[in-house]
Amino acid sequence: MKSKLLLAAALAALAGTSMAAQAAELQYKPPPITNKEWETPFPGFKIVGNMYYVGTYDLGCYLIDTGAGLILINSGADGSYPLIKANIEKLGFKTSDIKIITSTHGHGDHVGDLAAFQKDAPAAKTYMNFRDAPTIESGGNIDYRRPEGRGFYPYHPVKVDVRTKPGDHIKLGNTDLTLHQAYGHTPGATSFTFTVQDGGRNYNVLIVNMNGINAGVKLLGSPGYPTIVEDFASTLKEQATYTPDLWVSSHAGQFNLHQVYKPGDPYNPARFGDLAAYKLKIANATKAYEKQLAEERAAKAK
Repeated sequence: MKSKLLLAAALAALAGTSMAAQAAELQYKPPPITNKEWETPFPGFKIVGNMYYVGTYDLGCYLIDTGAGLILINSGADGSYPLIKANIEKLGFKTSDIKIITSTHGHGDHVGDLAAFQKDAPAAKTYMNFRDAPTIESGGNIDYRRPEGRGFYPYHPVKVDVRTKPGDHIKLGNTDLTLHQAYGHTPGATSFTFTVQDGGRNYNVLIVNMNGINAGVKLLGSPGYPTIVEDFASTLKEQATYTPDLWVSSHAGQFNLHQVYKPGDPYNPARFGDLAAYKLKIANATKAYEKQLAEERAAKAK
């Protein structure tokens, strides 16, 4: 209970400082991207039915054509906008038809250019988990990994229209996204499930936010994120129960994109349906979490 109260207090403080952080962002130039795979172009393609991959070589960005407008999930890092926009247009869509914008979590490599898409589609509503909303509204200026200053990948502030929580739904046209806790990687990380009809069958699709621990993150003694230990444990336990028909994630490597698909390959949704591979990813993430937690506890006990 104490840790939850501390987190609530931390979130309230973040919300209160977001306007000042936005003002600071206007004077800040984002640093150059050092991971070249983030900004390497990759052709967009159909994953299944009305769902498309529109991201870069490494950064998973997804477009859903609901019949009543488009849903964009993730934007890539700062500078990804022209690459993703080009993918969307080559697939026959218009960014001006985006009605809903959201993301798996508030790190700059996934929300860095959301603001650019908001300009393309000013009537679109942006949805974000209430825990990560202050971070993206500050342009990454608020980040528990660096409680003393800016985040790791700063970006232009993003206005959040709807603050969400696990169990909420995002509905548009023929699509109903259910939001799931993926807390740990960030306080408000989110996964999505929804049903896609294609070829006479229904597919249970999962866009999962894999719960890895960034280099340098401490599980114990993290004042900016006092519930990080419990959040990692509960998210990993929940994700281990998922049995999607198809699954993708926030980074190409997390769902083995380049092993199962090459540009120009024929349409085949089944390539994203390796449940054993999904289970292995979650098991490995759980082992990494448990190993780091045990090491930190042992070091603290000395």
